[in-house]
Amino acid sequence: MINPDSGAMDAPTSYETRPPWDDGSIAEPPTLPRRTDVVVVGGGVMGAAAAYELALRGVSVVLLEMGRIGGEQSGRNWGWIRQAARDEDELPLMQASVRRWAELSTELSDDFEWTQKGNLAIARDPARIAFFEAWLKVAKAAGLESRIVDERETKRLLPELAGSWLGALHTPSDAHAEPWLATRAIGAGAAARGAIVAEGTVVDGILVDRGRVTGVTTERGVIHASTVVCAAGVWTAPLLYGVGVDLPIRIVRSTAARTKPVAPLSEMGVGYHPVVSFRQRPNGALYVAAGGWSDYDVTLDSFRHLRAFLPNYIKNRRLLKVHVGRPLLEDVGRRARRRDLAWRLRQGRVLSPALSAEKVRMSVAKFREIFPSVPIEVDRAWAGYTDATPDAVPVIDAVASPGGLVIAAGFSGHGFGMGAIVGKLLAEQIVDGRPSHDLHPFRLGRFADGTFRRPRLVA
Repeated sequence: MINPDSGAMDAPTSYETRPPWDDGSIAEPPTLPRRTDVVVVGGGVMGAAAAYELALRGVSVVLLEMGRIGGEQSGRNWGWIRQAARDEDELPLMQASVRRWAELSTELSDDFEWTQKGNLAIARDPARIAFFEAWLKVAKAAGLESRIVDERETKRLLPELAGSWLGALHTPSDAHAEPWLATRAIGAGAAARGAIVAEGTVVDGILVDRGRVTGVTTERGVIHASTVVCAAGVWTAPLLYGVGVDLPIRIVRSTAARTKPVAPLSEMGVGYHPVVSFRQRPNGALYVAAGGWSDYDVTLDSFRHLRAFLPNYIKNRRLLKVHVGRPLLEDVGRRARRRDLAWRLRQGRVLSPALSAEKVRMSVAKFREIFPSVPIEVDRAWAGYTDATPDAVPVIDAVASPGGLVIAAGFSGHGFGMGAIVGKLLAEQIVDGRPSHDLHPFRLGRFADGTFRRPRLVA
């Protein structure tokens, strides 16, 4: 596991280097019950949505987060709720998630800047257009209205766009929201409907007796439960190791930047793969990122499941910057001193990894190149950790052993958009024993039996 704040920025910066809400404050946790029906571990969008949906159904649920609800990648991502270019197994869930997000925008008391104005993926490269054409077969089979538009239509949709373009993939029903506000709104909604939501509460381990989960151990005592949902993001795999469940995960570091407000540019999410993507908030600020580029810090865990990950390492070798240095040395030192998971969990309540100033510079430079009439100035930038699987598709599974354990992890950068429907499906699985969508493609066992597809047709 990567240490909090590992890595280093590669040059001095003139902007703030943490999200605007990351002030270190954590709410005083409420009194925890000794027993509940369901414990949800992890207060990101998956955990918050699962707690919300369970509470809606009258289930007794406790949501435990070691830092702040939405404090890690669920509050640090781009905020896209995108169906375009999704994997063929993910696409039906994303279509349902868009509908559930729209419902949540009216169900929840707090505004989270829900905007359903579409997504535009612009292209200059014939290979990128060929990718769109291949993926449109997936879209057509799913009944999604995506289409390829020519240069003239692209510039009508995005008038400030400069230069020559082959066209774009346009998906009018795609959406976006402010991720920090959205995850917090869902968590607040869960609490308002009877869930116990506890920030600042570390889960040390999952309890198992005779092949079934019986609860969790926390820094504030034991909570007994017949069902445990493990949706702890980058901490999911080490928590599962403790109960004999092997989840193949790699942790990658992604950087995003926010600009000072500018005049209205587009209500769509706009991507120019892989160099820059952006969305605009209602206040005019742009969130800009090097679309598709990530950093990978090598640790001892990098050598686990290497065979499963190797095809995607090769496929994405131009999009992944590998770092060998401080994180690896720290990992060796921790293991030499036999620092256990409980110790590591307490070292950083909220993981705030070092951003890549290089990626900020690159994405801003590319933005200025293709939108020369739009003056932008970065005022904040930050990074977050994403948990990725070998096929870049998540694990959403009620595993056979130990019974009562439900996993939602490995969303590979797609988690925020899928969060609304995954929370509902988890609740259906727990209460009804049968979710309303087929989750077979997302079972954990696909890695053990070798039936996962690699590499997949994903953007």
